Amino acid sequence: MKQFFGLIIVAAALCLTPSCKEGVDNDGKTLILQDSVVTVLATWQALKIKVDDNKTQMNVIVGDATFYKASAEEKGKKALELGRMIIRIYGANSYLEKGNLIVTNDVKNNSETPADGISTPIDFVALKKEAGGK
Repeated sequence: MKQFFGLIIVAAALCLTPSCKEGVDNDGKTLILQDSVVTVLATWQALKIKVDDNKTQMNVIVGDATFYKASAEEKGKKALELGRMIIRIYGANSYLEKGNLIVTNDVKNNSETPADGISTPIDFVALKKEAGGK
């Protein structure tokens, strides 16, 4: 009888345990993004992707001495291209709402907020609408 109640408790605990599927899925998408950034920013040398806890904001921090010197217009074009790629990877119904492409001259950057970082916004809401999402 004790074993029966023990099995019921274990089964209940397994049923009530939250699923980690979403976290694993997003981790896989982030790895795909890391591998794909080169298609938009061919000369990057340091890369950090930061998604906030509620998954609505993403910052892509790139260490790239060449792209750091590019015009604001060129950075805007690349941010838009990167944003479109992110929406293709994460899906038009993802939680993402806003983000930034942050470029630093430091090719060994490992900071989420580099001192010399130049930030260009990414409007995921508009890009999701463009892609047919919510």
